[in-house]
Amino acid sequence: MPEFISKLQHKNYEKGEFSDEKARSLDETIELIKKFPFDNERTLTDIQLTGPSVTIQDEYVNYLKIGLYFNGKFCLYYWDCDNHLYECHVADLPGVLAITTDFFNGQIILKDFEKHLFNIGNQAHFVTSYFEYREKLWRIILLTGLMLLYGGFFVVADATVFAINTPWYLRLLLAAVSALYYFLLGKIYYNAIVNRDNYLQISKGNDVFSFGYNQQEINTHNKNNISEIVTYVSSGSKNPNFVEAYEISFKDGSSIKFTNMLIPSSAFHTKFTDSMDNLIIPFTTGKKSPLKVL
Repeated sequence: MPEFISKLQHKNYEKGEFSDEKARSLDETIELIKKFPFDNERTLTDIQLTGPSVTIQDEYVNYLKIGLYFNGKFCLYYWDCDNHLYECHVADLPGVLAITTDFFNGQIILKDFEKHLFNIGNQAHFVTSYFEYREKLWRIILLTGLMLLYGGFFVVADATVFAINTPWYLRLLLAAVSALYYFLLGKIYYNAIVNRDNYLQISKGNDVFSFGYNQQEINTHNKNNISEIVTYVSSGSKNPNFVEAYEISFKDGSSIKFTNMLIPSSAFHTKFTDSMDNLIIPFTTGKKSPLKVL
């Protein structure tokens, strides 16, 4: 009898997050399914591909995911290596175990499953993600694109006023404003260069996360030791600067700082929410500009 990789997903996990992942025999997998707290995790749980479940992967990279369904039933998802997704509703645990046994024996009967017509984004619900974040050039450009555009306007304006007969005080004023803008833009890119080796590994369901300003100094932290998270954002709805800075303060007085050039703002906030997307750690908005924190 072969050993297939199996893993668990609890209701406070995010898409692609799993735990207890390892190769198991059929008997071990059946025991894993029996011990999984399906009944306890039914409360306030949406019926969807990502949720309380046991996922099994065979040697051909086909997946069987055992999740929850309405009225105490189970929903089984079969995703094959050709990106076809099938769904079957099972009334009780013995029925789940029977299909699991068929899956191990390579005898799963797909006529009992309903085939999904649309197969976009299936992989993220079955394949393990390690939630590692590093600075990406495309993210930096996306966050600073409007500032770059404004910078281009300043360059054109500077060239124009110095090319024509413009009063000296207008030249001086524009030069001062332009210099300040170039300084702010340069500070953002300088920060991106200095922190290009920042590393963050963090997921929603795991209290332990890792952060390092470079690959050689990665430290492990615990969410339970966080006292506060401060977000520094640029004021004004029309401000072209979309870069945000984060400061995580710990109960021992230490802190770490990074920006949304490392991890998107929406993803970062998700890491500190429960299964109902309520924040479990307080977020406050800092009074400083993110440029003063960088």
